Amino acid sequence: MTRSATRLAGLVVGAAVVLGCGSNDGKLKVNGLEPRTGDAMGGQIVQINGQNFMKTTRTVKVYFGDQIGNFIRFKSDSEMVVEAPGGKPDATVDVLVVFQPGGEITIPKAFTFKEKKGMDADDLQK
Repeated sequence: MTRSATRLAGLVVGAAVVLGCGSNDGKLKVNGLEPRTGDAMGGQIVQINGQNFMKTTRTVKVYFGDQIGNFIRFKSDSEMVVEAPGGKPDATVDVLVVFQPGGEITIPKAFTFKEKKGMDADDLQK
């Protein structure tokens, strides 16, 4: 399925999916991700936090802008691990999480690609 088709399907299913935080109300949610910067060459390991990731058997695709990341695993019902793809240096992009079943959740302006020379020591340790 193409990204456009996945997004269209997600719009229909995703009506009940929300970006949020707080107590677990039984809904699928994404609260954010860490770290929010990574190497423009790709390979940054990113943790996405939320709730009810594993309530049902799900598959997930995570897009950093127009590039798909490499889903690694669910750490728990509220944490997943993804490897970020490469991107244009200094570009800040939306992160789109597409759950099947479940719909899609966009985290606006959530991730910035940096050249290694432009990353500080804290970024390189994450």
